[in-house]
Amino acid sequence: MEKDPFISDEPLYDYSIEYDITHLPQPLQELIKELEEIDKTGDWLTYDYKFSILDVDAKGYVRRNGISEFDYKQILKKYGGIYDCDI
Repeated sequence: MEKDPFISDEPLYDYSIEYDITHLPQPLQELIKELEEIDKTGDWLTYDYKFSILDVDAKGYVRRNGISEFDYKQILKKYGGIYDCDI
């Protein structure tokens, strides 16, 4: 059987970065939990789509002072593999 090109055998986020999400607004926590569940399936296409939503939502929270720029960058690093970013 041919391997599904949309399923990854590799982790979809960086497990090595420790980041406590409990202080984040509930909607961001829920999106992150969804990403962690999607990671278990390896479905990188859905993960990428959901991460795009997380990115936009988190950026909005930064602009409204709902989370810090540090939090935003940690989210991008851990869940998006983006290590150099500007808001």
